Amino acid sequence: MALISRRAALAGIGAAMLVPRIGHATTPCCDIRYLEGLGAEGALHPSVAYIPPSRIHPSYQMAIYINAGAGSDAAQKMWVLKRDTGTWRLGLWDAEYWQAKAPGAPPAYSWPVSTGRKYSDSPSGPTPLGVFNVDDRNHRHRKGWGSPGMYHSIYFDLHYGGGRAAGVAMHGTTRSKYRLLGRIDSHGCVRMTQANAEQMWQVFHPGDARGAASPLWGEVPRYFRSEPRPDGRPRYGYVRDGSLLKDERAKVLTKEGYRAVIVVFRDDL
Repeated sequence: MALISRRAALAGIGAAMLVPRIGHATTPCCDIRYLEGLGAEGALHPSVAYIPPSRIHPSYQMAIYINAGAGSDAAQKMWVLKRDTGTWRLGLWDAEYWQAKAPGAPPAYSWPVSTGRKYSDSPSGPTPLGVFNVDDRNHRHRKGWGSPGMYHSIYFDLHYGGGRAAGVAMHGTTRSKYRLLGRIDSHGCVRMTQANAEQMWQVFHPGDARGAASPLWGEVPRYFRSEPRPDGRPRYGYVRDGSLLKDERAKVLTKEGYRAVIVVFRDDL
């Protein structure tokens, strides 16, 4: 899929204002229509790879959108969408957060998050942008506090060029960090409250089901060329723009995994 070309940046748009300059239907900030509108010609910087909900491959039953930007009303938010009889809808949200934010109003997105910023220590940095599979390997799903400061971690399927597996995950954070949600603050992961991480975990692993036992398991396109293996060996040939990779017979490369796709973008470039 081609990258979206630039004509408009969405920085500083009020929640009740409309997306300017793209010449399409009015697109309120933050709800599913906002996500669809970002797929319009010129809505995002050309460096930002993006797939709107209507163009997600039909094998996916869940789509997780994360705005890693800092300069717009939609920044540092997550949308967890589920496909319902062919139509995407908001599938998970933080009921307590929305009751306090907009009593009686339907939720526009799932909840605030914190994504990565540059730290002095080299393993840390901004959350990578692009389109990703959820990692299918069991050791990349860590229940509870499987890593320090990371609760119910679900990792992106990504290895860097040297073969090292990316340590980027969606996870709950410590309560002392809750006040920072909605701002860039993490070492590269996507932080959320522990309660929201539990919601995510339950969708992937109801009753602690893993792998093929999960109702979310199935065959999905894979965004890397190497043959998938269940162990920790490096995977190679990643793409981040959502391109459907094909073999020499023009057959789409697939893998067995979770039928969930992650789209990380910025609308403030």
